[in-house]
Amino acid sequence: MGSKSAILVLSNAEPMERFRDISGEGRAESKALAERVAGRVSVDVRPLPLDLAVWPESGVLCASSVAGLQVICSRGFITRNPSELTRLVGELAPNKKGYVVLMDSAEDWAAFAVWSDGRLQRSLSVDPEYGVVEDLGARLNFEHPFWEGSHSVQESAGYPLPFHPIDLGNRAMREFFGFILEGRADVHSFDPEDVDIWAFSFAD
Repeated sequence: MGSKSAILVLSNAEPMERFRDISGEGRAESKALAERVAGRVSVDVRPLPLDLAVWPESGVLCASSVAGLQVICSRGFITRNPSELTRLVGELAPNKKGYVVLMDSAEDWAAFAVWSDGRLQRSLSVDPEYGVVEDLGARLNFEHPFWEGSHSVQESAGYPLPFHPIDLGNRAMREFFGFILEGRADVHSFDPEDVDIWAFSFAD
């Protein structure tokens, strides 16, 4: 599968502190959140490991809603300009922090964004074909080594970016949520296969 994600997280505090605790929790609240985002009533629900839930099938929206944390995964979030999700974030959680990580290793594209109280703080979208698609707000601390060449693509001379987008996308996921899909995990990361999230199906 590689690294593919379309995950939006809304949180009162740092989300990685709560991610390990969401497995199997808040089914009714999660269903209400999924239906609010989808604008339809779900026809089926099942648990799905987080590593699969971050890239749900068409017609499926994965969600978890527990105290202080809302996780929503949907391919409907995919956009080359994450700033376009600002209105949605403001509607869902105007008084929370918001984080999105979007990436597709089949296209070597990755993007992420951060909001605070519904206002965009940082948005970045990069791929080797188009370069920097969107670059808004101040760079976050974990980004600096990437831009400074510490994660250059050694095996590909002339690579058009100073890093591989998927490497940065996984690092953003690690910094925001505490897990990665590809790469070397550290002692502070958890395995997304060990956490289940509710998957809701919607009729066409």
